[in-house]
Amino acid sequence: MTSTSPLPYSAERPREVLRAIPGGKSGDDALAMLLDLFRRDLDPCDLRNRDVAYIKVVSRLLYAVGVRYFRAECEGVENLPTSGQFIAVGNHSGAPLLPDVAVLGAWWALEMGLDNPSYLMVHDFPFRIPVLKNFMAKIGAMPASRENAERVLRSGARLLCFPGGELDCLRSFRDRNRVNLYGRTGFVKLAFKYGVPIVPFVNIGGHEVYCTLFSSQRLARWTGLARFARVKTVPVNLGLPWGLWVTGFIPYLPLPSKLVYKVGEPIELEHAPELADDPDAVQRAYDRVTGVMQDMMDDLARRRRFPVIG
Repeated sequence: MTSTSPLPYSAERPREVLRAIPGGKSGDDALAMLLDLFRRDLDPCDLRNRDVAYIKVVSRLLYAVGVRYFRAECEGVENLPTSGQFIAVGNHSGAPLLPDVAVLGAWWALEMGLDNPSYLMVHDFPFRIPVLKNFMAKIGAMPASRENAERVLRSGARLLCFPGGELDCLRSFRDRNRVNLYGRTGFVKLAFKYGVPIVPFVNIGGHEVYCTLFSSQRLARWTGLARFARVKTVPVNLGLPWGLWVTGFIPYLPLPSKLVYKVGEPIELEHAPELADDPDAVQRAYDRVTGVMQDMMDDLARRRRFPVIG
């Protein structure tokens, strides 16, 4: 039976939960941490960049936002493995701020702890911006690539990924409750190769922080953004404070949509590297994972009364 976790997401107990997150630095130390982002030029593919002190500070801030503004909840926490490696696979929304991913990261730091490293695969565009690149690297984010994913798994760490990428996070509003990873099967091949389970999770509400009227892959090609920024679609969005805007690069004021996460049971695949090169085996596993994710999303959608309100 799936239950809603009172921790970490509890509207009634935000102060208790915030205290449960390991404490950050003093004001002077926090300033030094901020200035350090300007002084260094980190290699975003280096696993050693991950800085627990940064993660603690950022988690406290994002957790507070998640509880108080997005009223976030999580179901199925009991399905998260308590030990060992796994690949967590989810859907995501709301570029460029990605509030659902930000709140998830804060929750992850509290629920899973920081002793066992986890790394998040992220679109490579933020890593082209010098200071932001350093910040992303310190909180355990890496440019999404097969090489980096393998680097994480070889190190013994856990991997979080969103295979649908920008096509998923910039999908149209009418498809907000549809799971579509766009045939990207890399996570399945990694699971076969390294013998680690896949933990599916979904989020509802993240695509209601604004309304994407439509999303065009053709427009991305015509404008040159597909080549310049490696984005495969251009959305037309309706929301605050701009009213109507184009592209997924413009910061915005997210609507206070209720975010609800759901974690599924781990999906165990064979430790059989040869199956990573078998298209039929890969497709069957991909269909199994996306089918489980869609079932979880359908369950959340059935129980959601209204967009944004939840």
